[in-house]
Amino acid sequence: MVQFVSHMDFLPHIFCVLYDFHIMRKEPQPRKGIGFMNLLFLVVIGWFVYNAYQLGYLDKLLSTFESGHSFTSIEETTCEDLKQSAIGQELTNSVSDEVTEVMGVRNIKEIKRNNEELVCRGEVLAKGNYNTIEIKLTDWDGELFVQWEISY
Repeated sequence: MVQFVSHMDFLPHIFCVLYDFHIMRKEPQPRKGIGFMNLLFLVVIGWFVYNAYQLGYLDKLLSTFESGHSFTSIEETTCEDLKQSAIGQELTNSVSDEVTEVMGVRNIKEIKRNNEELVCRGEVLAKGNYNTIEIKLTDWDGELFVQWEISY
C-alpha cells in the first residue's frame, strides 16, 4: 500500500533540522596572536612618543600652545622663523589703542645676534600699508620672549 504524504507534513521536520544545524555549527575561534600584536603596537607607539620627547618635538608643540611660539634657543632661530611667527599677530598701538593685524613680512634682515638677543627688521604689510617691523627674541633668565614692534 502506498501512502501519500503532503509536503506540509515535512516542513516542521526540515525547520527543526535547520535550527539544530544552526546551533551545532562551530563558530570560528578568535586568533590567539591578536593580543601580542596589540601589545607590540602599543610598544612601538610608546617608543615613538618617547623619542619625540627626547628630541624636543613635544616641547616645541606644547610651547606653541602655551606661549605662542616654539623657539627653544636663540642660536637655532633664524629671522625667517621670526618672520613666520609675526604673520597673523594682532598688535596694539600703545598710543592710540589701534589694533593692527600683520598680514605679511618681507625683506627681513638680521640686525643683531648674541647669546641673549636676536633682532630682525623688515617690512610689514598691515592695513594695506608697508611699515617697518622689528622682531626681537630675547632670553630673560632662561625664558625666551618674542616682541614685535611696528614703527608707523
